[in-house]
Amino acid sequence: MIREIRINYIFADDPTWEKLMLACDELGWNKSTIVKQCLHGFFHRDGEFYAKAGILDAQYRGMSEEEYFKTLRDGPEEDLPRYQQGRPGFGVSPIDPIEPIPTDPGYKRTYNTIGLSAYNYVLLKVARIVDGGSMIQVISRMIVKHLNDHWEITYQPQIDRDHKCKFK
Repeated sequence: MIREIRINYIFADDPTWEKLMLACDELGWNKSTIVKQCLHGFFHRDGEFYAKAGILDAQYRGMSEEEYFKTLRDGPEEDLPRYQQGRPGFGVSPIDPIEPIPTDPGYKRTYNTIGLSAYNYVLLKVARIVDGGSMIQVISRMIVKHLNDHWEITYQPQIDRDHKCKFK
């Protein structure tokens, strides 16, 4: 079941935004799907951390894993009960090394909606709980992490091969 997240903008510095637009112009992604691609790639690589964090968060709230998952999938985070034993220590998250992106108007990049699988939608909500801050900030940091991890090994080689008219 697909879940749509409406965001009016993401935060991106010029180098990150240039990479996103280059992926659109050179690799065939369109602006409405490139962020979705980044999030799906991020969760493919780093989703296990958030799956474990979700299980731990459920335990600390006195909920079963299934009840916790359904609550996040079908409702707002505010429907989760308060922690019974204090907030758990989740450890270092995949986006901890990524500094929050400045919220200055120059970093606001217009966006629209992101369609995610229900599973990735729940992982995104867990990430917001774990990493704190706004959903837009969490998504923006995930984009930076995904591009940092994949630009040189996945995106840039395709662009280079096209420019050189070479298969390898």
